Amino acid sequence: MAKGKLGKRLGVGCLGLLLVVGALLAFTGPGHDIQNMWRNGAIGAILFPEKQRTYTATNEQNLRAIHTALMLYHDSEGQFPQASGWMDAIEPRIRTSDMDASEAKKKLIRPDLAGKPGEFGYEMNDAASGKYKDDAGAKTPLIFESKPTSRNAHGDPVKDRDGYAITVDGTLLKH
Repeated sequence: MAKGKLGKRLGVGCLGLLLVVGALLAFTGPGHDIQNMWRNGAIGAILFPEKQRTYTATNEQNLRAIHTALMLYHDSEGQFPQASGWMDAIEPRIRTSDMDASEAKKKLIRPDLAGKPGEFGYEMNDAASGKYKDDAGAKTPLIFESKPTSRNAHGDPVKDRDGYAITVDGTLLKH
């Protein structure tokens, strides 16, 4: 019987200690900091980490993702980026919350060039460089699969196009 009473006392004592510590944390400075961390998701992210998604796609899906990122850039900056640095300009806008940065960068690489360092395979039309979308024209090819494969490649779709393209208004063109 002595062991049973000791166990109950220990259990009640631990519960009481837990309640006292909880009350102190709830009504003191450190407690508010912990509550804020919980509300902002910092503690939840540590306790329940989300699984990051891997990215696999087709040329068409990449072009749509690039188009979306370019339109987000256009909406915030009032014009398309300069063609000479278009990939650098949209890279922060191409990532989604469930995908890490290295997976998101795959959206800028043509699938047949995956695994080839420094090769991308998409080009921005110089005719849209730094322009407002209405000035560029809705049916103007904005991004296209290209023969040049360097990062931030840009040029003329008539000369360099090698496959699919997507227009300013989001229409997918097949070559």
